[in-house]
Amino acid sequence: MRILFAHSFYRVPGGEDRHVQDQVELVSRSHSVDALFESNRELSPGPRAAGQMLYSSSKRRKAGAAMDRFAPDVVHVHNIYPSLGPAVLLAAGERGVPVVMTVHNLRLRCPNGLMFTDKALCRRCESGNYLNALMHPCFPTHKQAGAYATILWIHRFVMRLNDRVARFIAPSEFVRFRLREWGIPGERIRLVRHFVQSPRNLIPEAVSGRYGLFLGRLSAEKGLAGLLMALQRAGDPPFLIAGDGPLKGELVRLARGLSLSNTRFLGQRPHPEMAGLLAGARYVALPSISEEASPLAALEALSAGRPLLVSDRGSLPEFVARGEGLACRPEDIDDISKKLLRLMDDELLQRASIQAARAAHSLFTPRRHVEALDAVYREVSRPTRGPDRQTG
Repeated sequence: MRILFAHSFYRVPGGEDRHVQDQVELVSRSHSVDALFESNRELSPGPRAAGQMLYSSSKRRKAGAAMDRFAPDVVHVHNIYPSLGPAVLLAAGERGVPVVMTVHNLRLRCPNGLMFTDKALCRRCESGNYLNALMHPCFPTHKQAGAYATILWIHRFVMRLNDRVARFIAPSEFVRFRLREWGIPGERIRLVRHFVQSPRNLIPEAVSGRYGLFLGRLSAEKGLAGLLMALQRAGDPPFLIAGDGPLKGELVRLARGLSLSNTRFLGQRPHPEMAGLLAGARYVALPSISEEASPLAALEALSAGRPLLVSDRGSLPEFVARGEGLACRPEDIDDISKKLLRLMDDELLQRASIQAARAAHSLFTPRRHVEALDAVYREVSRPTRGPDRQTG
């Protein structure tokens, strides 16, 4: 088959961007693949960026030209905001090319994509009253909030972009459940879990790492302030924080105020260094107070055979459902600290490590991912127009 991928890369690269790149490479092994990629870094904030996000005739022509040249059987969309906007969906509709969309966040119903503001979970905009985004600190600026709120309302209720998607791909049971809650019929939703390279050894060597580890963006929804307080209550065990973000300065000051002499902030580290950090870790903590769709950091930890300490929100409990680690209540500092202390138990840690490697080997493999994707592509694809169109 012929698959055209479309994605707007984020200003600050993260797990979603890496997943798209890895997926394109994986799918290209069995199908003809082309890509329509844009970079949000090339857009300067302001009216021009907002206008392009709402509608761009030049982007629509560019998307249409790519489809006319490549003649895809399926268009696979990831993030369209802000660089692509509705261009790909509109161009595909004109040509009768089916679209599948991987849902990486909650932006189908939430302007900031997190359903998190004022340091708490938020579902105010789900019904369509996007004025809430202007009344709460959902964005760095009021102008940005107004632009996203207005544009997403138009895309949802005027252009009805959701109706142009043949299948929504949910990377977790949590996302599948949320899509159903939003009124998207179950027959238009398919569960396709993200993937990582499977561990070579299903029974990893004894985990003797010296530190806990966090990998990700340093922002309010990640729950790091509570984690730091729990680390103090647990006796200041060694802990590394790899990443950067708007809360870094505040978190460094908090750690200093808590006298956490064994907590180190490493800053943003190149992705190739992550394997070494994981190899030396005792466990990986993801104490998010928002509802995450399917964080790549969790999969990378499992693939390295490292147990997880996760919050009980969003998709995160799914990653420890078979004993791959522990779940905690992110608003409960005592509960987090108790779980941190439990992860000092070598016997528990070894059992969780084995389960982590097994999960990576059975649930999140490239082969399982591409087989599930192929099934979705076959469901929606148009009849082939000749043997030259079938390559996988």
